[in-house]
Amino acid sequence: MKNQYRKMFLGGLLRTGIKSAYKELRKGGARSSRQIMKTENVDRKTAKSDVKYGIKNILKGRLKGLQDKLQRRSIISDINKLNK
Repeated sequence: MKNQYRKMFLGGLLRTGIKSAYKELRKGGARSSRQIMKTENVDRKTAKSDVKYGIKNILKGRLKGLQDKLQRRSIISDINKLNK
């Protein structure tokens, strides 16, 4: 059962494009949702939406000037998954 949930999780929201964009966001100096909750005294939903917004900006930056249709399609699907 444990592997079944892991497959669902990896096939769902967490994809390689989103994961790499989050790593880039964190290396750029952004805070995690937990740190935002502690310092700004906001709820979890607001902190997570703030992090999602940062990831979307990184993905949109990658989309500019990209000619490969498969990579563009993958990035666009990652952006759409973050909108949910």
